[in-house]
Amino acid sequence: MRWNTGQAAADRYMAPRHRLVFVTGLYLAYLIALYGLVGIHGDSIGESLVRLVTPLIELGLFYSFTEWLDGRWPGRIASALVLLIAAIVSAIYAVQIYALYLSGNFITVLAIENRTESRIVAQRSLYLALLIAVVWWLIHATACLRARRAPRPTSSGLLPTQRSRNWLLPLTLALLLVQACLVPWQGSTSLLEVGYRQAPIGSLVSNYGKVLRSNLMLPSSRQTDSAGEAATFPLEKREVYSTPLSFASTDNDATIKNVIVIFTEGTSARLIGAYGGQYPNLTPNIDRLAARSMRVTHYYNHTAATYRGIQGQLVSGYPWAGGGGDTDAWENSNLRSSMVSTNYRSVPMTLRDLGYRTNFLSPHHDTVELNTMLRMLGFDKVFSFDDVSRDIAPGNPMYTVEGALSDGELFHALNLLLQRHTLSGASQPFFTGVYNFGTHAFLDVVAFGLKYGDGSNPSLNKLHNYDHAVGTFLDYFFASEYAKNTILIFTADHATYPDPAYRQVAGKDYQPYFVDQIPLLIYDPFHRLPATYDANGRTSIDLAPTLLQLLGVRRVDNSFLGTSLFEDNHQPIGFSAIGREFYATDAHGVYPEGSIPATYLKPFTDDKAAVEDYYRLEKANRIFEPLH
Repeated sequence: MRWNTGQAAADRYMAPRHRLVFVTGLYLAYLIALYGLVGIHGDSIGESLVRLVTPLIELGLFYSFTEWLDGRWPGRIASALVLLIAAIVSAIYAVQIYALYLSGNFITVLAIENRTESRIVAQRSLYLALLIAVVWWLIHATACLRARRAPRPTSSGLLPTQRSRNWLLPLTLALLLVQACLVPWQGSTSLLEVGYRQAPIGSLVSNYGKVLRSNLMLPSSRQTDSAGEAATFPLEKREVYSTPLSFASTDNDATIKNVIVIFTEGTSARLIGAYGGQYPNLTPNIDRLAARSMRVTHYYNHTAATYRGIQGQLVSGYPWAGGGGDTDAWENSNLRSSMVSTNYRSVPMTLRDLGYRTNFLSPHHDTVELNTMLRMLGFDKVFSFDDVSRDIAPGNPMYTVEGALSDGELFHALNLLLQRHTLSGASQPFFTGVYNFGTHAFLDVVAFGLKYGDGSNPSLNKLHNYDHAVGTFLDYFFASEYAKNTILIFTADHATYPDPAYRQVAGKDYQPYFVDQIPLLIYDPFHRLPATYDANGRTSIDLAPTLLQLLGVRRVDNSFLGTSLFEDNHQPIGFSAIGREFYATDAHGVYPEGSIPATYLKPFTDDKAAVEDYYRLEKANRIFEPLH
């Protein structure tokens, strides 16, 4: 059977059309996600045009380059390379579209650094998006391979579009130049939403580049900053605070002063009733605690996410390492031993030396490196998921959320530990930290959870369900002897991540930063604290010295960067740092770098330099001198 030369020519003529259809499909899917799922509002006409054109530039670059490559080297290697590039482009668009659906934003630097929590976002819709991307690529690949298998027609059979591809190279170079000009705007910004000049591929590449560059900018592990400086520890000092506490003591004659600190996962203050939340009966139990405590206002998280947030508050510093990422992360087994051996002076270390029993109740299995980090911080005992299921509450059905203890199970375990006096000896004080998981971003309450109202908003559901769990603990706590001899602090590891569900309920004045006001409630049976206390923009960097001042622990070696909230730190702003994203805070709000008021530029610059120095000292293991 003779091959139809005209049909062969037509098949080869269709190859660029198949590629154009492939690119068009990706572009339309992106626009549907951007405007249908995210709901972009407030763009000017010019910004809307840029938002529409920017992804066309990178997709046009893919089209022109692969067309040129396909025409210049029409061999099997070139074909494989072209299809590989198409597969990568399709996969990136799929995951970025899913990120838009899930968070209203592209994959950020913070998401890359904390990819250890990827199980939370790996929902069915992600696999569906990837499946659609694979099918779309297979259709494209099949069409392109069919066209390539067609015999080359003779010169008399050439179609007009095949006569010259000389225009492809200059077009590719021109698009590459435009794409390079867009690079400064491609990475994630302080405002956690899609910028109008961002595009899926450029944003992902830029953010991965930021992660790698940030780690390369720091000295490698255990290096010194310069010759002869390895033995210096410039942050060390001998006192935690300098002036006596201004609050009067109560007539409490308890000889033991216990401490419990509840680090609520990812919770800003704005939805809590005691902080002015607008949803009736959303947090009745937290409000009940606030009524018996000092409520600190205008108080912000100084870093994020969980690993940095908990460690940073307990050592009063700005940890560089997050939970998961390419380098310098607790989930990186190659670097974990180096981070474990870094010397800090934490609250549990200080109190342990003063005779306290130090514990932490974690919702995670011991396979999660958060527990490793907590042990590094000096806790005598980290009660894990495994301890709860095996020893503390072995008969429970152990309700879980993404493999972690549910909030109800966590506080049930805390009640049992208190009832059995497991946290300390008969005459020994204890310091206990608690961290929950159920209020994590992108989650909703599970089937057994308590929903709020009609149950349509996950953020309200999670907080309401958590409040109920906290209530079961408060019921026991205030009816027990612990209410007379225990300081109870309720706060958060960091602010709420601005996922779409949270943005719906956060209020019209909300700006989607990962820095926001967080709760700080201090129940103290030993001092007559005021009902409210204005932190005036200060941050959780000050938690450790504040707690130690309440306990009267003044003269101990420490390397705290923070100052007790009850002392004037002589700074007009608070300062937050998430890796290399920096923010100023005051009583009126949050200011990312680039939007700092002129009056704050000098203290902001000084604070930024101090944090970058902390990163270098931490990397060189010069935060605190090892004790011998």
